[in-house]
Amino acid sequence: MKHTRYHAATALLALCAAPLPAQQLLAVRGATVHTATGAPISDATILVRDGRIAAVGRNVSVPAGALVIDATGKVIVPGFIDEHSHIGARPTDLNDRPMIIGPQHRIRDALDLEDPDWKDAVKGGVTSLTTGPGSGENVSGMAIVLKTFGSDLSKRILLEKGGMKFAMGPKRSDAYPATAMGVAANLRQYLIKTQEYVAAQKRWEDGGRQGAPPARDLGYDAMAEVLARKVRVRAHVHSATDVMTILRLKDEFGFDLTLHHSTEAYKVATEVAKRGVSAVVLPLGSRIGVTDDAMKGPFELWKAGVKIAMHTDHPVINQKWLRLSAGLAMRYGLPEDEALKAITINVAEIQGVADRVGSIAVGKDADFVVMNGPWYEPRTRVDLVVGDGAVIYDRSTEGK
Repeated sequence: MKHTRYHAATALLALCAAPLPAQQLLAVRGATVHTATGAPISDATILVRDGRIAAVGRNVSVPAGALVIDATGKVIVPGFIDEHSHIGARPTDLNDRPMIIGPQHRIRDALDLEDPDWKDAVKGGVTSLTTGPGSGENVSGMAIVLKTFGSDLSKRILLEKGGMKFAMGPKRSDAYPATAMGVAANLRQYLIKTQEYVAAQKRWEDGGRQGAPPARDLGYDAMAEVLARKVRVRAHVHSATDVMTILRLKDEFGFDLTLHHSTEAYKVATEVAKRGVSAVVLPLGSRIGVTDDAMKGPFELWKAGVKIAMHTDHPVINQKWLRLSAGLAMRYGLPEDEALKAITINVAEIQGVADRVGSIAVGKDADFVVMNGPWYEPRTRVDLVVGDGAVIYDRSTEGK
């Protein structure tokens, strides 16, 4: 069989110079592959057909005509995923102060695909993420889950309704609510009003739609999807007290919940675990000054049975450094395989898109990263990034 062979260093130039046929075949072989769901596979081959993974393993047959990238001695991991970012939006578009609750807001309406930070994300191996509004309001609106590359937003979107942002704890405000208890009461009141809004709509429908329908409210419409568990809650929370408050609200109203930042969630890890709530943990890269107990928090949550994910909170940490947050968690006890899951498959499962991304498995999108050493090592460099089966970053071509 004849294959078109390229070393990783010339892969992108080759793809640009000689486009592949419609039946697109790409084989990357010779690397140690970390699938994120099983043991590493040495001297493995990943076969990609039409943008999806067709095979992965040590004895994969490469069809004639495939473009072959030699990655001997390299390490391959799934494309990294961030569950908490603000990439693609101006700081002035993240919060709609002085509004207190705005579930009708959608980050999609402020998304800038020309933001240069998208390219930085790809250079760091981050191929998909959740980006959303800030935490200046009690409820700031709807996030979106999408790929970090491509010019067509419709093709980038993995999940348009990527989670409703709640923000617990006291606010820097002279107006109500400014305290943690005021924020909790205000949220509870809005959720109750949403229940009443839904009930009024149902009464009108059950009554044969007689008379004028109840007045529409975009905020209640959006929050109704939270109460119906069609949309999850992404809750900004730091103190253990605020963690318990949002857990009680979950108990009361039944919504799906993921904790974000989760600084002191480790103090109530058993309460988090018994409710099946996941936790997006500290952006460790910028928080080295916090206590060792807090730095060990991700490990303690994992040990208690909580599904965890890392995040950058971009621009708090530049998107491309996501993997180093996971590496720091290893310093505080998290096993390597669990640290990798925390920036790949765990994130995809929390987002609800694990059928597409998060691991290197047959049928999934061909999003993966070729590196020149251990993925968690700071001195390791990203050599190639493959997204949807195409080379979307090649370090050897930088500056050319």
